Amino acid sequence: MSMDQTLSGWLQAVGERRATPGGGGVAAHLGANAAALMAMVVRYSRGPVFSAAFATALDHHAKQFLRLAEADAAGYLACQRQLKTAKDNPALRDDAYLQAAFAPILIFELAGLLGRQLLTCYSKTNQHLRSDTQMVALILQCTLASARLNIDINLDACKQDALKQPLYARIAAQRDTQSALGELIQTFSSS
Repeated sequence: MSMDQTLSGWLQAVGERRATPGGGGVAAHLGANAAALMAMVVRYSRGPVFSAAFATALDHHAKQFLRLAEADAAGYLACQRQLKTAKDNPALRDDAYLQAAFAPILIFELAGLLGRQLLTCYSKTNQHLRSDTQMVALILQCTLASARLNIDINLDACKQDALKQPLYARIAAQRDTQSALGELIQTFSSS
């Protein structure tokens, strides 16, 4: 989805029989929705943590997720082109899969950042927006899981472990955030 594409246009494009936009773009759009919803919650909440600068940063995150949706489509198409020419070259094939994993890892990391920001202020948000704030956590959890699927499918195809290890380290860096989001979500049914 381009920055000026309508929502109905985006949904139509996702539903067409084309490789892009696909799961990576959908993961990015989930993240954009989480960032936008969190920005609204921040704007309605009071206290020193809920500054105009925080809301503006969340607006920036939403736009960055949309840019990453475009980058995911471009990375996937570049991967497919390179795979066609690299049939007998394992190094070029691995490079193609790493290209396709690049945007999803950035989506994953940005969702992790947003998750940490949410965890920092969750208990202080406007209580009248509790369901909106909880939805942010749920959407972020889905964003992380969806981006991870796109990362894993490409890294699984990559044959050189040395190339994959730095990306797995970046994934592992989000583990605490994912666990904390999961723990927070577990409290929703009892609150």
